[in-house]
Amino acid sequence: MFEIEMLPAREGDCLWLRYGTNGNTRQILVDGGRAATAKHLKARLAALPAGKRTFELLIITHIDRDHIEGVLALLEDKKLPVTFKDVWFNGFDHLHQAELETFGAIQGERLSKALVERKLPWNRAWKMKAVCLHTSGLRRVKLVGGLTLTLLSPDAGKLKSLIPVWKEECKKAGLLAGSGGKPSDVAGLEHFGALDIEKLAAAKFKEDPGEPNGSSIAVLAEYAGKRVLLTGDAHTDRLKESLRLLNGKARRLRLDALKVSHHGSEHNVSRDLLDLLACPRYLVSTNGSYFKHPTPAAIARLIKFGGQGATIHFNYRSAYTEVWNNQAWQAKYGYRTEYPDKKNNGTLVVAL
Repeated sequence: MFEIEMLPAREGDCLWLRYGTNGNTRQILVDGGRAATAKHLKARLAALPAGKRTFELLIITHIDRDHIEGVLALLEDKKLPVTFKDVWFNGFDHLHQAELETFGAIQGERLSKALVERKLPWNRAWKMKAVCLHTSGLRRVKLVGGLTLTLLSPDAGKLKSLIPVWKEECKKAGLLAGSGGKPSDVAGLEHFGALDIEKLAAAKFKEDPGEPNGSSIAVLAEYAGKRVLLTGDAHTDRLKESLRLLNGKARRLRLDALKVSHHGSEHNVSRDLLDLLACPRYLVSTNGSYFKHPTPAAIARLIKFGGQGATIHFNYRSAYTEVWNNQAWQAKYGYRTEYPDKKNNGTLVVAL
């Protein structure tokens, strides 16, 4: 058994991975979505049987609000109903490659404080240093139960570029470096005009310039011959470098699923990234609020270059996702779409 559940994280990510056998299932949690996700997540965690409330790992990919707010609410709750054997998160001093003991007043951010106060294991697999690629190459970490994680992002350069941004945001808000978007005043996709998949897919790619996104922890998760690439909001240039190391002489890396970076932003999905993959499932986590994700160019690239017969799994039904449930396009380009039922909008389980 190996499955991914996308939880209702609004415009963000909250992923619950389960692996193992029916009698011995293990689990990890990746990100916590927005603050509104916390209520749903806490209820789900509290409903777990007493013997199933341990997670092998919690990964907080980066500091953007749509990935971290739900985790903050979870860890600041003194009645936290679960335990984590390890937490992967790069705090401010990790950007300098420092160890946890050197944290000082500048690390007053709520998550760092919560991790310290709760005495949670923090980057244990990394000897309390940054979750970061090094010159020695890719590193693999094997969790109890047989799940292997290969780190693909970030590298030291991506972390260092976040330092001035983090400082400025903390100075202004006293909290975390957020994504700073404004609510959308557009209910649907009418402002895009008529969608032309060929034209959208061929549009010139421009790399995501955001430092917080570049610092994202991205891992290849492998279990029982199945592979899923969890990207956070990682930049394509870093992912491509790591994938080339993984691929060796092979042109493409075989995957069973890809969690699409940055919720389907056109600045995080490129043809040359897709050309390094052979993947039948693409997971898009977003309700389209704030940033109007997924963008048409990103989904057009998945459709055009993501491989015949691929399925795009959306965890929300929205004007930004249902437009791709077009029978004529699906017949022409050979792709499928999957959505949750309306009662469970925001939640979708993908079995690998």
